[in-house]
Amino acid sequence: MIILGIEGTAHTVGVGIVSDERVLANVYHMYKPPQGGIHPREAANHHAEYLPKVLKEALVKADIDIKEVDGIAFSQGPGLGPCLRTVATAARVLSLKLGVPIVGVNHCIAHLEIGRFTTHAEDPVMLYVSGGNTQIISYAGHRYRVFGETLDIGIGNMLDKLAREMGVPFPGGPLIEKMALKGEKYIPLPYSVKGMDVSFSGLYTAAVKKLGKERKEDIAYSVQETAFAMLVEVTERALTHLHKDEVLLAGGVARNKRLREMLKIMTEERGATLHIPPDDLCIDNGAMIAYLGLLMLKHGKAMKIEETSVIQRFRTDYVEIPWEVKKHRKIYHNAPGAEAIIKENEFFGREVIQKIRVKKGYRLPALDIMLRRERTKKEARILHEIKNLGILAPIIYDIDDFELTIEKINGVSVVSVLNELDENEVRRILRKIGKIAARMHRQNYAHGDFTTGNMILKDGKIYLIDFSMSEKNATLEEMAVDLHMFEESFKAAHYPHLSLLHEFYDSYRSLMGNETIDHVEEIKRRRRYV
Repeated sequence: MIILGIEGTAHTVGVGIVSDERVLANVYHMYKPPQGGIHPREAANHHAEYLPKVLKEALVKADIDIKEVDGIAFSQGPGLGPCLRTVATAARVLSLKLGVPIVGVNHCIAHLEIGRFTTHAEDPVMLYVSGGNTQIISYAGHRYRVFGETLDIGIGNMLDKLAREMGVPFPGGPLIEKMALKGEKYIPLPYSVKGMDVSFSGLYTAAVKKLGKERKEDIAYSVQETAFAMLVEVTERALTHLHKDEVLLAGGVARNKRLREMLKIMTEERGATLHIPPDDLCIDNGAMIAYLGLLMLKHGKAMKIEETSVIQRFRTDYVEIPWEVKKHRKIYHNAPGAEAIIKENEFFGREVIQKIRVKKGYRLPALDIMLRRERTKKEARILHEIKNLGILAPIIYDIDDFELTIEKINGVSVVSVLNELDENEVRRILRKIGKIAARMHRQNYAHGDFTTGNMILKDGKIYLIDFSMSEKNATLEEMAVDLHMFEESFKAAHYPHLSLLHEFYDSYRSLMGNETIDHVEEIKRRRRYV
């Protein structure tokens, strides 16, 4: 089977042609605005102008006649409306003219599947880093699900905006990378990680304020080291949460050599593997659209023309995956922690846990020491205070620079058992979790990593653990992030019980009202892509 795919979600228009065995052609042309960022209508006009040329070149490279094509695929979303509609129209015309089936595909899943196809990764966690997207995606329950993402702007968008402030033309990321190579001094910048989510707006604002006060090369170096450390940390946390040992890197920023180096260090430290497709398959491209289209068409997912409307906010987990995603043969069941080593011990006759925050080789020493020390102190302080709010948590017995000795709770992790419980028990647990969140937020505390992986069930009671990213005097945004994080991780990890998620919100609402819940919807709306 030979499939032709057309990409056009944002700045790049591309045509790819694939067979069952290999990529036959992958041709693209990028729109570069004369100044500022991407204007959707101008980008769409660019796509309309260059698509015929790109199509012709792809057919020549593939050495086929267009009549040999067995199907047409196009990027249905997520993306910029005018750009999506331009390529969708072209795909419909080709499908009707050639009399072959058509299918619209999800751009994010296309990145993942072309990566699996070309690198032979089996069941990876994908770090997807591009202009509009920063997401942690992996397979669970017949869908690819988003386990973490940016809460504001994408990493590529942040780098491009910073470059514009420095007077660097679009795309700015590659030139930021070159400047960073000449950096000599690390400038501390905001490091914003919440569970498996990240935020770049504070980092960007702080970096812009340094312009004129510090060398541009040092700012570029510091921004990369900070932002990429955040990305690697959340990727490692996803590996731990999902008990997987493969990382797949995708998106335009995936070509950055420093990001690749940091991911390689992280994966090697934990015995995992890193997979990176060829550069021309990391960026937005038609070959990935064609390959995902091939999979969809082979599994009977052809569309009628009237079903090919574009979907600007096309959620990754909206698509049911009809093909098999094999569980990797080395899946961890006792995976090393993302941030700390946990040891069982005794402390004056009591059963305790020693939580040791280990050095991370991918982070600069100054940044690594600062984060480990701050998080250890913060967790100790919050653990001491949180029980006064009526929340069950371990007792803290001792503290060192990078180590805590805390009470061992002899229960089971909620994340490991919730899917196996009956509906009534899940309802009961969700209502309890809702009340825990409300009690915490009522006193202006935010947990920072509020997932079922940080909850222990013992004798019908729920204990909250891991307060290293918690906040005292939390803002509405920080409390809403707790709820958003719980919802997104619940959807991903506990999909058999999605219909019961309202129990959590109903319980929370009964004590806290709607203000924080309404702000969760604001967080969702501000994301450019989903």
